[in-house]
Amino acid sequence: MFTLNPLRPEKHINSQVFYIGEIMPTVTLLKEKFKPKLSKYLDAGLRKIFSSNDRVVVKLHMGEKGNPYYLKPELIQPIIATLKLIGAEPVLFDTPTLYHGERATPEKYLRTAAEHGYEETIISCPVVISDDSINVKTKHLDVGVSKVIAECDGLVAASHVKGHACCGFGGAIKNLGMGGVDKKTKEKIHTYSRPKLNPERCVGCGQCKQVCPDGAVKLENGLPVFDYSKCWGCDQCIVKCESQALTPRHVLFDELLSESAYAVLSRVKKKFFVNYLINISELCDCLSDPGKILVEDIGILLGDDIVSIDKASNDLITEKAGYDIFEKVHSKSGLMHINAGAKLGMGKMDYKLRVG
Repeated sequence: MFTLNPLRPEKHINSQVFYIGEIMPTVTLLKEKFKPKLSKYLDAGLRKIFSSNDRVVVKLHMGEKGNPYYLKPELIQPIIATLKLIGAEPVLFDTPTLYHGERATPEKYLRTAAEHGYEETIISCPVVISDDSINVKTKHLDVGVSKVIAECDGLVAASHVKGHACCGFGGAIKNLGMGGVDKKTKEKIHTYSRPKLNPERCVGCGQCKQVCPDGAVKLENGLPVFDYSKCWGCDQCIVKCESQALTPRHVLFDELLSESAYAVLSRVKKKFFVNYLINISELCDCLSDPGKILVEDIGILLGDDIVSIDKASNDLITEKAGYDIFEKVHSKSGLMHINAGAKLGMGKMDYKLRVG
């Protein structure tokens, strides 16, 4: 078992986040005039961090079957090409899902990935799906960090930014906190955050039933009753409970998610993050129907600070919408898990946006 040492971000005042905008509405390909800018920023960023012969894991979500908005191979190819120019050895990677579906086992996931264009003969690098892990202890969790990530020389997290019922929105922290760990850890995150009721505080307002996205709450004799077989521990009911009658079983989902991402990053010395603010859907790429598009495409962010890049993503989307659209849609702000990550020392909330 490995025990975490604190992650200590660099002592600069602001992290730098690079922004490339004006993506095509179809988002299947970058506009030709922006390809050189993306390659330029990737080359500068990746060359500064990675070296020749480094085995670099490119962690991404390759999309549930039927989902139209997952990151397409055309958007990942520039990362692979740049790593190869450096002399590094890229490997595309993800973990199988906790829920039943077409990515629940490595075998099923590889088939789905191939259908989406993620196959070695097409993408020009190995594609690996594995649930093997090593144990890293955090404050509330024994995290099963992916062995593939733990044994790599470096990590690039390529994240599709979109809405998520459990954490407001999913970006780089979600990509690693849920996607970089084994099934046992995924289950812990979803169950440790399930609500508990203090009936003495409950006023019977029914707000918990109204906000629950999975129909896991009903009222009996004026008090909420939870069907935990339907509950994913999203904590929307807890966050919205004005009487504070609900508390998590252990700790909020957002803190657990950030702890899990923290554990993953603790095993990686070299890391870089690419957030794609395109096809910003209501729900996650884990669903065949991810709901409606919330705002128009914004662009791509690049940087070496996971907190800053997710904070910048949230800020740009909020600016585009004119309000915190994730809080409105999912009854909780994405800032909750970003703040939790900052408190753990994963990165800086303050950043300088450099526009390409």
